[in-house]
Amino acid sequence: MRDLFPSNNFLKHEWKTTQILLRYWILVLFLLIIGVFMPWSAIIYNFFMIDTLIHLILYSMLSFIPMILFKSRKTAFLLSIAITPIGYCLETLHVMVTEESFSALNLLANNIGVLAGIATGFTLRLKRHYSPASDEIKKYDAQ
Repeated sequence: MRDLFPSNNFLKHEWKTTQILLRYWILVLFLLIIGVFMPWSAIIYNFFMIDTLIHLILYSMLSFIPMILFKSRKTAFLLSIAITPIGYCLETLHVMVTEESFSALNLLANNIGVLAGIATGFTLRLKRHYSPASDEIKKYDAQ
C-alpha cells in the first residue's frame, strides 16, 4: 500500500490529503453515476450545452486526481486512461435508462476531459520532479 500512495503528494506531506483526494474522486464518480439516471433533456433543454461542459469538467477531474495521487507513473496513467471506457459505459447506460438519444458530443467531451486531466496531472508531476524542493522530497521518500 505504501508503494501505491506517496507519503507526500503535491499538496502536503500528510496522509490526510490523500484521503481528501480519494473522497473528491469518489464524489465526482458518484455525481456521474447519479447523472446517468437523470433525464437531463427534460430538466435543462439545450441551455448553452451545459451538459457537455459538465461532462468535460467531471471527466477531467476523474482523470486528474489519479495522476497526482499515485506514486507510480504507470499506475496513475492506466487508472486515468481507464476512465474513458467507464464514460462509454455510463453514456450507454444513460441512453438505456432515460431513453434519450445517444450524444456523440458528450462522448467527445468525456474523452477531451480525460485527456485534459491527464495532461494537467502530467504537467504537475513534471513540475514537481524538476522543482528545487523535489530533492528534499526524494530524500524524504528514501527514508
